[in-house]
Amino acid sequence: MVCALTIALLLLNPNPAKAESREQAVDRLTDFLFYKVNPQLNNRKLQTGDRNYITEWQKLREAIDPRVKPAQEVCNSPGPGDIGWEFTTINGETYEQTYDRLADTIFYSRHPQRTGQPIPKSDKISISEWSAIRQYMYISNCGL
Repeated sequence: MVCALTIALLLLNPNPAKAESREQAVDRLTDFLFYKVNPQLNNRKLQTGDRNYITEWQKLREAIDPRVKPAQEVCNSPGPGDIGWEFTTINGETYEQTYDRLADTIFYSRHPQRTGQPIPKSDKISISEWSAIRQYMYISNCGL
């Protein structure tokens, strides 16, 4: 039933969606995570005066970029004609490590003076901030 409905919708749509480029996929995933960890922005477009947010977005994009691969390479059993882009791990990282690294990217872009320094266990405020960032980190891949 669902398959028949999906096929009917595809056949009735005179303007099928254009394939997303890799760069568009990286931007989309960056936007997705950026706005999840910055809900106060309400998905509004960044403006020239938003320097700190712009820097944070750019650093997040740099971290996401190498993690976007063709679906055929990432998914164990991609669907027929699946030519999209998926978020994945790199360099043997687990997804947990990947999300930790992305949370680090955002945290240290907000606190550049601390880059390269671990958060001391006694710094409860920073630990709480990092944990809040990390809590919002999740990108589903391969249709899961």
